[in-house]
Amino acid sequence: MIYLLILGCCIFLFTLYMAYKAHHDTIDYLEITDRNLPEGFSGFRLFFISDIHRRQINENTLQLIKGKIDIVIIGGDLTEKGVPIKRTQNYIKKLKQWNKPIYFIWGNNDYEAFPDTIYHLLIQEGVIILANSSKDIVANNGDILSLLGLDCCKYQEAHLDQALQGAKGTYNLLLTHAPSAFYDLNVDEQQVIHTVLAGHTHGGQIRILGFGLYEPGGFQVYQGTNILISEGYGYTTLPFRLGTKSECHVITFKRNE
Repeated sequence: MIYLLILGCCIFLFTLYMAYKAHHDTIDYLEITDRNLPEGFSGFRLFFISDIHRRQINENTLQLIKGKIDIVIIGGDLTEKGVPIKRTQNYIKKLKQWNKPIYFIWGNNDYEAFPDTIYHLLIQEGVIILANSSKDIVANNGDILSLLGLDCCKYQEAHLDQALQGAKGTYNLLLTHAPSAFYDLNVDEQQVIHTVLAGHTHGGQIRILGFGLYEPGGFQVYQGTNILISEGYGYTTLPFRLGTKSECHVITFKRNE
């Protein structure tokens, strides 16, 4: 009997630990140094968050971020089926604290919810939707950086050629919910991309002895392209994490002379 009691306590404590990991925020401060970066964007700083799902954004976490933020990027799965639209609206209002442009790309769970309702909410809140489209950001010296947003893989097709139409930047920052959308590009297409921001995988969300359904998230340079795959802010199915982080990102770009 005593062994069953001990086992039950261990399972309870382990469950509490996984729930804690799912709700304990990590702010990942990343500096990307790139010789291709136009001079006008050295010091450009953005906030990136993906895979919020049904989590509440912790306002205290956002308030810990000091210094300027130039833009905010939501990397898909802003919400999911069953999440009240008012809660989703509250996410966006919290991300407005910097009074800077907010950009959004679709995730598979956004499409599984009520995409028409989400679309109208985003437009109402002034969020810029990038779905196989681009937005040029012009620096004070006239340099141009292009944000290229791909549509979501599962319910819509990702088309880089459409996203590139009209993009005038000498530096291309690709936003894709699923990392595979970049890796599926041919070599010539990959080479026009300087930096990729992605999410979707949650880093596996629950990893046992280092093994999970997906590779861990993180930053790497792949054949000259900077790639950040976030492990995501929220969770799906169960409110647990193990061996992964609930994270958001502050990314600073520096020009490497």
